[in-house]
Amino acid sequence: MIIDEAAFIDKVGTIWTAAQQTLATGGDSIVLSTPNGVGNWFHQQWVGAESGDNEFNTIKLHWTDHPDRDESWRKEQDKILGPSQAAQECDADFLTSGKSVVDPAILQWYKDTMGESPVEELGIDKGMWIFRQPDYTKEYIVVADVARGDGADYSACQVFELNDMEQVAEYKGKLSTTEYGNFLIEVATKYNDALLVVENNNIGWATLQTIIDRQYKNLFYMSKDLQVVDTEHNISNKYRSQDKNMVPGFSTTAKTRPLLVAKMEEYTREKLVKLHSNRLIDELFVFIYKTGMIQSKAEAMDGYNDDLVMSYSIALWIRDTALRIRKDKNDQQWALMNSMLDKNGNENTEVDGFVKGAGHVKKNPYEMDFGDEKEDLTWLIK
Repeated sequence: MIIDEAAFIDKVGTIWTAAQQTLATGGDSIVLSTPNGVGNWFHQQWVGAESGDNEFNTIKLHWTDHPDRDESWRKEQDKILGPSQAAQECDADFLTSGKSVVDPAILQWYKDTMGESPVEELGIDKGMWIFRQPDYTKEYIVVADVARGDGADYSACQVFELNDMEQVAEYKGKLSTTEYGNFLIEVATKYNDALLVVENNNIGWATLQTIIDRQYKNLFYMSKDLQVVDTEHNISNKYRSQDKNMVPGFSTTAKTRPLLVAKMEEYTREKLVKLHSNRLIDELFVFIYKTGMIQSKAEAMDGYNDDLVMSYSIALWIRDTALRIRKDKNDQQWALMNSMLDKNGNENTEVDGFVKGAGHVKKNPYEMDFGDEKEDLTWLIK
């Protein structure tokens, strides 16, 4: 059996499985292809052959093996095909070929430099990986993607430290929606009552309902236009029009998904995050652009999952967008307060109980000036 262009055939793994009964009678197979990134079936067979895990013999034909081609010819291919396609057709290099969303060379750097084994593997399925224990001086974010618990997809969550964006924990497994909700509360509580963001698409509502019923105090809410967030408490006053538009969780839609992917690619490319999970990095290797009838879409290769990737992408988007909106809103409120206080004509560093520009209360905020004298008004609240 000869399979040509094996790295580009959809569901080639299924074809290979179906052919095994015939090959088992004594048949042979030759598999040919130019590389198409890493993680696909062809790449897996190549890696398996190099490590001795299968019976294939590897033969690599690099462009320099051709006697009539030189460096000028290779540079011309970059102009004609583009760097990625030229690497695919000429260099026989898995890393520089393919349509991965994130440059595989950068992912390999993460794997070699930051990838590490978890310090703890928790749960019956050992699906919860702990890389860093909670530091009670830091803030964290927990982002969860919800699966049904009995299908091909997995429920996944990422835990990041907000300031340095260091990955401190990760979960991938198959829990029921109710169990997953209870599990997420446990994880978020452990990490200093972390901001808990749950994707609310379809089955995600069942997990969110568990979290709402237990009144977790730092559940993420968002408005339909993505401009308002409430990360402090559950919305209870439904008479205000703004509150009526707030919904628990995060919605991944045709509008938000490209934004998530773009933010993830940017942060990862610029090495602004600290990734420790080889499980996540492996998913990123097979997270590619698939060309459709109308436009390309970023998703996992056939036969792979992108649950960890999407929860990772949401975490970056929330941190860079929603939390920044909240910070800007708080800064504006303090600026307004200070400007109002400044109108009293007091140019001192401390104005009516507040430190200008910082919003810190003096040691005794009840001390008031009456002409040349000061009076302590704490007796008013006794």
